[in-house]
Amino acid sequence: MSNLQFEMQAYGAPKADVLESITDSITFKLSGPGMIAASYLSDAQEVLERDPNAARQYINIAKLIMFEYELGFNQR
Repeated sequence: MSNLQFEMQAYGAPKADVLESITDSITFKLSGPGMIAASYLSDAQEVLERDPNAARQYINIAKLIMFEYELGFNQR
């Protein structure tokens, strides 16, 4: 599986596009990456029963944010 295939499966979009969308958001600029991660987790809760794949992708994006912006999680 290529990196792009993995990113599409994990996030629903290329990693660079996800991160650009995050850093361009007003929430990121005003509240930081922790609030964005929390928002994605809330979105995952909302869609969990009707669209499990979208919920999984939202959770993966939240994890990406935690690792990318060093929110105290060490990726192993």
